[in-house]
Amino acid sequence: MRKLRLIANSLLSIYLASSCTVGHARTASPKNPASSQKGTASYYSDRFQGRRTASGERYNKNGFTAMHRSLPFGTRLRVTNLSNNRSIEVRVNDRGDPANRRLLDLSRRAASELGFIRAGLAQVKLEVIQPGDG
Repeated sequence: MRKLRLIANSLLSIYLASSCTVGHARTASPKNPASSQKGTASYYSDRFQGRRTASGERYNKNGFTAMHRSLPFGTRLRVTNLSNNRSIEVRVNDRGDPANRRLLDLSRRAASELGFIRAGLAQVKLEVIQPGDG
């Protein structure tokens, strides 16, 4: 019985030590958004011109801005259209509906520069150039 209790205590100690180490490793690592993502992009319709975005600024169809579900406002991104390799830089200033499966919604000008106004959607790669502040 004494041997069984010793084994149980040893196993419990190992389990607790390993879970503390794993927990410490998670909290010690910086919260860093993925530096590169791939997915579908669309663009805002003209009817949103002048409306407030989630960041509080007004949408400008001629600006180089984007909606992303989780990247902080102010994050600067390089967006590349995977079908034609055109790239632009945009700044995140809006949030979208969490049910929206698209990676980005871009301003009309950004979509035009990437060459997908007619198609309406494009497969893109985004790279974080400069993280935002919130």
